[in-house]
Amino acid sequence: MSRWSQYDTDEERLPEGMQRIGYDADTQTYTFRDAEGTIWESAPGNRYGELHRVNTTYAPYGDDEAQDATEPLHGSSKGSQVSWRHEMMPLLNWFLLVGLFLILIFWAISGTTKQIEPVDCGEHNSPYEINPGDTCWAIAEGHDITLDSLMHENQGLDCDNLPVGGTVCIPRV
Repeated sequence: MSRWSQYDTDEERLPEGMQRIGYDADTQTYTFRDAEGTIWESAPGNRYGELHRVNTTYAPYGDDEAQDATEPLHGSSKGSQVSWRHEMMPLLNWFLLVGLFLILIFWAISGTTKQIEPVDCGEHNSPYEINPGDTCWAIAEGHDITLDSLMHENQGLDCDNLPVGGTVCIPRV
């Protein structure tokens, strides 16, 4: 027996004057009657929770009035039907947020792995792979050439932002 099982009774959970009068196993809905005789239905699968008013009211059980057995117990509740999208909106919002997060992660990963285009240096130049910490001046000094000749052979080279792993062409002397 659970710790709070004394609160699982109709008297504890239902509003005052409300009484459970039936259960429909086909639709899995509970039927309730309030003090004025109005019939209410629960959402499918829920004993307690949001109640929907049924359009027609019937005399309470045990009244002397005879009721036609072919008359349905529950009236049509088409007007109060809630769309499945409305009920699933929190879950759909969660999937939308997770999907956007994954798209952003893949976009960030693919943005950092840009391909460096290979450089064709020709016959009179030799390729040099840029290492971390290299500068244009250090590359020119290391190969005994002037900075101007290095810049002339590599048109558009940005010495302030050398791509590590990129290639520059070193003129042969």
